[in-house]
Amino acid sequence: MIKIKNLSYHYPDGSSALDSITLNIRKGEFVAIAGKNGCGKSTLLRHINGLLQPSEGSVTVKGIDTSDRSKLQEIRRTAAMVFQDPQSQFIGMTVEDDIAFGPENLGLPSSEIKRRVSIALESVGMSAYRYNTPRTLSGGQKQKVALASVLAMEPEIILFDEVTSMLDSVSRMDMLSLIRQLHEAGTTIIYVTHLLEELVLADRLLLMKKGCITQDGNPRDIISKISSGSFGFDAPPIIELSKKLVDAGIIESSFLPLSKDELLEAICRLK
Repeated sequence: MIKIKNLSYHYPDGSSALDSITLNIRKGEFVAIAGKNGCGKSTLLRHINGLLQPSEGSVTVKGIDTSDRSKLQEIRRTAAMVFQDPQSQFIGMTVEDDIAFGPENLGLPSSEIKRRVSIALESVGMSAYRYNTPRTLSGGQKQKVALASVLAMEPEIILFDEVTSMLDSVSRMDMLSLIRQLHEAGTTIIYVTHLLEELVLADRLLLMKKGCITQDGNPRDIISKISSGSFGFDAPPIIELSKKLVDAGIIESSFLPLSKDELLEAICRLK
């Protein structure tokens, strides 16, 4: 569905943000991209929907080369993006106006636009706020509206760029739950984060460093290595605790719990 071949991206000063990346992403995959700030993960994401153009190499989405500027609208309709700061996506006076903007640009009839807005709002649990102004919403609500604006375009691929980094813990869990539901419904998810505890949702993890993909595989396998400090990441407290319990022989070493629920389940199995 997404094919990236020898992708490099250079800044005007000549420094590299991406270095010869080759990557294929299949339809329906949930791919997480992690790494420290400045590793190139957000830059990679922006190449997938044509916000940035390769300095070298190519990116194709459903067979369409992102360098074909005449096809950018089609690409962005297929691969839509939710940004870290939802405020940057708001353009309407009301929530309804904001969500309707994308479908209106597609030239859809008003009845279809209203249908899409209603479905999108219901999908994110924001129907009651249809006529609110975005500035009256909480951070979590704003991010849900930003997601609804994307859903109204009915994309096959959704790109998430650190969408939980500005949210409180409750709003973060709400957003992650919505993303999980979208994946279960068949949407291809590409999720950028620097929070390792969120990676367990994905079925594939790309670890980036200095513009390169250093690891590509099963999140559990990679995170287990990260928890040892071998990649320079600080593991989340829940993983550190799990590792200490494994090292102490309290829980089995064959399955390292990576979330609170998994750790509780492992503890409950103790005899």
